[in-house]
Amino acid sequence: MFRPFLFEAVLFILPFLIYGIWLALRGGSIGALLWETAPLLRLIALGVVCVAAGLAVFAHYGGAPAGSAYVPAHMEDGKLVQPETR
Repeated sequence: MFRPFLFEAVLFILPFLIYGIWLALRGGSIGALLWETAPLLRLIALGVVCVAAGLAVFAHYGGAPAGSAYVPAHMEDGKLVQPETR
């Protein structure tokens, strides 16, 4: 459960990291003064867009194929059979 949260957190932080790298490559320091003038609303909006895009891609390409049946975990001959989709 922690991995999807971490994936979405990285997607949200990505615009801030790119902005910090851009500041560093531009020749300035990554000090507090440059971050005070940062376009924070734009960075936050881009972070939200990245998270939404990540969720949409995960919803579209993740999971089982359409029309498949979920078989929950069960016991067969005294052994636990893992859940699966058929």
